[in-house]
Amino acid sequence: MTPLALVHSIRDRKQLRHLAPVDAQQKLIQMWLHGKAPLTQEAYSRYITKFLGFVGKSLLEVTLEDLHDYWMQLEAEGNSSVTQENHLSAIKSLFSFAAKMEYIPFNVGSALKVKKSDDNLTERYLSKEEVDLLINGATNTRDYIILTLLYKGGLRVSELCGLKWKDLMPRGDGGQITVLGKGNKRRSIRLPLDLWQLLLSLRGDAPPDAPVFISRKTKGHLHRQNIHPIVKAAALRAGVNEKASCHWLRHAHATHSIQKGTNLALIQKTLGHSNIAITSKYLHALPDDSSALYL
Repeated sequence: MTPLALVHSIRDRKQLRHLAPVDAQQKLIQMWLHGKAPLTQEAYSRYITKFLGFVGKSLLEVTLEDLHDYWMQLEAEGNSSVTQENHLSAIKSLFSFAAKMEYIPFNVGSALKVKKSDDNLTERYLSKEEVDLLINGATNTRDYIILTLLYKGGLRVSELCGLKWKDLMPRGDGGQITVLGKGNKRRSIRLPLDLWQLLLSLRGDAPPDAPVFISRKTKGHLHRQNIHPIVKAAALRAGVNEKASCHWLRHAHATHSIQKGTNLALIQKTLGHSNIAITSKYLHALPDDSSALYL
C-alpha cells in the first residue's frame, strides 16, 4: 500500500467510526463499490441488497450459518452454480473489505468455501436449428430483434440493454454497433444487412441519446431483468431446452462460429473476451476430431 493510500485508509476508518450504524454500513458498501466498473457496481449492489434482505441483520451480526443458509436459498431458487458463485464471491469480497477497514472484528466470509463452478459448455449447447426455432418463437418484432442481436452479435445482456442510437453507424452492406463491455471497455461489432435494417426499423424519430430498447414503464433503457423472460418464453414456445438463457445465445454464437471455421482471434474480439484461452474453451467443448476415432 502506498503512503497516500494508507492515509486515505486511516481517514476512511475514522469516518466509519463516527457514523451511526446504519449510515456506517451504507458508507462501507459505497467505499467497497467505489472504483469498480459500472456494470460490476450494479451487479454487486444487487447481490448485497438481496443478501441483506434475506438475513435481516447488519454485517456486524452476520454469522457463518447465515452465509450457508443464504447459499442454500440460492440453490433452492434454482440458480445455476455460476450465479451462486457470483453472489457468494461478491459477499465474501465485501466481508474481506469490511475486515480490512476494521468495520468488523474478523472476516466471517473467509470460512465460506465456494467451490469453483464446473463450466461445462456442452450442457449449455444449442444447435443452429434450435437457435432458429427459439428466435422464431418471438411474438413481436422487438423481441425478435433482441433475440437475433444476442445471437448474431454475441452480446452480453448488459451490453444489449445499454445500447443507444448514437452507438450505431452504417458500414458497407450493413452496420456497426459499439457496446460497453466488461471492465468498462468498448468494442465495435459489425452486423449483417438484414439485422441492421431490422434494428433501424425500431428507431422512428428517436434522438441519438435515446435507448435502442426502451422500457415501456420507465421509458428509459430496458432492464436486463426484462430480457431473460423474453428468452425463456421463446424457448418454451419453440420447444427447446427450458434452461436456455440469454448467455446461451452468446455461447451459441461462439460455438457456431468455430464450427464454420471462423478465426479464434476474431471471435475473441467480437465477444470481448479478455483472453483467447476463454474463447478456446468453445473449441474444446465440441471437437470435430478426436484420436479415439482412429483407434
